[in-house]
Amino acid sequence: MPEQHETFFSVVDGRADRRSGTAPPARLDTDDTLIRAAAEAERPVWGREETPAGPVMYAALPVRIDGDSSRGVLVVAEFLGPAQARTWSTVLTMAAAGLIALAIAAAVGWFVAGRALTPIREVRETAARIDGSDLTRRIEVVGSDDAAQLAQTFNRMLDRVQAAFDGQRRFLDDAGHELRTPITVIRGHLELMGDDPQERAQTLRLVTDELERMSRLVDELILLARSESPGFLTTTAVDLTDLVVETLAKASAMAPRVWALDAVPEGAIRADGQRLTQALLQLAANAVAHTGEEDTIALGGEAGPARVRLWVRDTGPGIPETDQERIFERFARGPGPHHGPGSGLGLAIVTRIAEAHGGEVHVRSRPGEGAVFTVDLPRTEPAP
Repeated sequence: MPEQHETFFSVVDGRADRRSGTAPPARLDTDDTLIRAAAEAERPVWGREETPAGPVMYAALPVRIDGDSSRGVLVVAEFLGPAQARTWSTVLTMAAAGLIALAIAAAVGWFVAGRALTPIREVRETAARIDGSDLTRRIEVVGSDDAAQLAQTFNRMLDRVQAAFDGQRRFLDDAGHELRTPITVIRGHLELMGDDPQERAQTLRLVTDELERMSRLVDELILLARSESPGFLTTTAVDLTDLVVETLAKASAMAPRVWALDAVPEGAIRADGQRLTQALLQLAANAVAHTGEEDTIALGGEAGPARVRLWVRDTGPGIPETDQERIFERFARGPGPHHGPGSGLGLAIVTRIAEAHGGEVHVRSRPGEGAVFTVDLPRTEPAP
């Protein structure tokens, strides 16, 4: 039985004899040239013919039967057109599918690459837009991949740069604001200084005093600027008992006051002992500036499981509630008749020391009842 697109026929004594029952796409048994070539075949041969149904491959196989003198040939022909059409259809289908898949892969790759490179592009664009006047731009972080971590790192770097710029700007503003007055005073007195020796000596004393105030002011401004840098603290194990007792001993030499010790904290924390001593001495100096010889100034502390509190208490005139937040600002001065020669930076320095330790400073006071300044710190256990 012939397969699909295949036909058989026989040639007997040079003439087409019988063919398979299925009607072929083209009648080859009527092609005289093909029949003649098949009839002359002495051994199996094959060839190719063109027909109205397309190309045909054929094979002619001579056949002999014992006792029959007839000369026969079996011709097997296969039409290639349908097979080629299927092949080309498959090729075109595969090509189209491949192009579509390539286009989809390219689109998906472009989309994925775009999303993956978005943080990097935002880093570049943000870096290009940043200048000295605007450091507030940040990159929106989405996800947790390497690109997102790069964006987070860049944002943290911008935070540090902004903090440095803000500190520099405040330093310049504060220096320009506070140094202008003593410079003007010094220049004015030097310009008006006459030849009288007594007047010269008085002017020199005044100029020296202003220069010392300028030097102290510059030192405090530099300390405030350094407090915003990472290396401001040098942490070690600090014994709280020694810290409070030794600070009281140092503070008692500032001025004749009734010095006292409220409470002694026990234990140790990891902190910068010199900076904490500086903060407590600054609070003590602030108390001295606002009290008289009969007033009491006391130091104390307590150590809990999570927090450590160190305080300086005085029996001075107290602070109105409306001024209790303002006095921690730079160049702010508290009310009252006892104003010392300070620059107004002392409490700002104490605040920065506490914040550098992760803590805070607050005051509790009422007019006429004195004030208690407390440095509240997290308790960090020292390393073994």
